[in-house]
Amino acid sequence: MIPFLRIRSAACAALVAFAVAAPDMVAAAPSKLPALERLVRAADDGALPALLAAQRTFQDGPYADRMAYLKLLRRAYQDRGNAADAARVCDHIVDLAREQGDALNIALGRLGTYDRKLGPERTAALAALNALDVQYANLHESEFMAALQQAYGDVYLNLGQLDFALSHYLKALDLARQHPELLAPTVNGLRVSIARVYVHKNAPEKSLAMLALIDETGGKLGPWLVVRKFVNEGIAYRIRGDMVRARAAQQKAQVVAHAHGLLEQEAKALSNIADTWLATGNYVEAERAARAALPVAERSGNPGVPLFARVNLGFALIGQGQVAAGRKHVDAVLAEQRALNLLPDLGRVLADKSEMLEKVGLIRPALQALQEERKVVATIEAAEREDMLKVLQDQFDAQRRAIQIEYLRRENALKDEEIRKRRRWQLFASASAGMALLLCGFVWRLYRRSESTSARLSDMNEELAYHSTHDALTGLLNRRSFRDAQAARGGGAGCCFILLDIDHFKSINDRLGHAAGDDVLVEVARRLRACADGHGQALRWGGEEFLVHVDGGEPAAHAALVRALLDAVAGAPVALADGQALDVTITAGALSVPAGAPLDWQHALVLVDEALYRGKRDGRRCAWFGEWDGSGTVAREVRIAAVGAARVADRHAGGVKIGSADGVCAA
Repeated sequence: MIPFLRIRSAACAALVAFAVAAPDMVAAAPSKLPALERLVRAADDGALPALLAAQRTFQDGPYADRMAYLKLLRRAYQDRGNAADAARVCDHIVDLAREQGDALNIALGRLGTYDRKLGPERTAALAALNALDVQYANLHESEFMAALQQAYGDVYLNLGQLDFALSHYLKALDLARQHPELLAPTVNGLRVSIARVYVHKNAPEKSLAMLALIDETGGKLGPWLVVRKFVNEGIAYRIRGDMVRARAAQQKAQVVAHAHGLLEQEAKALSNIADTWLATGNYVEAERAARAALPVAERSGNPGVPLFARVNLGFALIGQGQVAAGRKHVDAVLAEQRALNLLPDLGRVLADKSEMLEKVGLIRPALQALQEERKVVATIEAAEREDMLKVLQDQFDAQRRAIQIEYLRRENALKDEEIRKRRRWQLFASASAGMALLLCGFVWRLYRRSESTSARLSDMNEELAYHSTHDALTGLLNRRSFRDAQAARGGGAGCCFILLDIDHFKSINDRLGHAAGDDVLVEVARRLRACADGHGQALRWGGEEFLVHVDGGEPAAHAALVRALLDAVAGAPVALADGQALDVTITAGALSVPAGAPLDWQHALVLVDEALYRGKRDGRRCAWFGEWDGSGTVAREVRIAAVGAARVADRHAGGVKIGSADGVCAA
């Protein structure tokens, strides 16, 4: 095997330009194409050097051979993860295809560069792809359709619209199966992308099952996709809690990336290895892996990659007792993430920082980190709602443009037919009458399609209105609905605010997986809603926090409701989907506000949040309840503990175990 040949971008561009030029120097030798194609399809390390060495052979050949050569060159660059040079080859494909009026290859070349030079708007790539889709709406070639569906999947995955991404990837996979002769996308490459979607959906079993389907018949994976395959496998095992297999998969990814000079992927794999060591509390090995990742990450050229390695180094040092040095690394990473507006990464690091500082006894900084993380999560949720609305609007606009184009095409056809009818009116009167009926049928059909589109838009608007006020997982009203209701109400007097937080929820996610965490959230929401029914309204406030708002009532009734809410959650274990029974408790803060008190709801929630944290400091599984005395202070604060929470505490003290035979953990 020939080692991977590194070539500077300017040299690559010159070689590609030379490949599509046509000076009279050397005659083409199409007999070389089959051998080169075999190398590319086999993902051979010698494919790219062989293609670059053969570029003079195809400079003066027939159009079909020159185009086939450029497509092989593009695929070879993509297999190496060299997106910039692959995009430059696409530019030459477009130039060459335009000379020949080849619509298919013009579209394919533009599809490889549709997202170039886009602004900061997150949905700009989707808008550009929609425009390209509409422009080539009449192009039904399988090569273009498969690549288009894959591009849609990539765009929706980057937007976090996982269901849309999965739908488009599956369409591309179906086309790739039907047409195994396609050079790209391949069946196995799409399987890697689908497995990545399942990882983002916290469905590790589905991700691993999809990766297990990769075989010889689905196309050989290039080095870049091999690395991505192992990375996805490692993340899936990590979600399952199998750190040994997760680490083994990430080590395989690191070896392949190192062998092929994929610096960014190698650094990410090393950082993922450090992450598995952190999860198991082996801070010495975590530090070793993070320090190995740092120099590779800094050479990768991507400014975001070193942040992952550095934050893992910081957590590893804190875990070993070097708190000051560790916090210096973590805080530096947080500062860069704030400057770059990397909100999802910022939220994750803040949550991990809070947990790590709590482990070493730094409660106040831990709470500060947790409070900032909640603000970041709220900002992300608002941005995601806005993106979802923009995505749906772009989809509707694209469909509307496609309908308009189809209507205009048919309208032009009708006008042409009408002209022909007039010329032959006397000879073909009967035929013209039949054609008129057919045209009426076409117009009626278009009218019915327009009515159907309007109905679909109305349904989409209703669905958007529902999702803007309800939490998608639990079905409870969300923070936005509460804020709007309070703004309309004009104040928070004569009511009670109860803020509740699930105890040790991150530990549940880490030990049992995010699917178990979702089961807990849904069941806790159900119990809170059932308990609050008839008294007040239960909402999901964000993450593992819930809010119960009671409009009216006396302090004694409010206190009784707080105790009932605590007991509703702690009174019986939560049954998980895999059969485990999990003891769950909550901590709460509550404030009873008498009618006529000059206290707005924002101020009330600040006081309730402070009461909640007081409950956490007191050992959780309880609530602090206060009454607003109307003079600007909270009076008659009492600590409330539910009977069910006490039973759970007794079981914890006795070392009771929970879980199934193949997955037991301490409660």
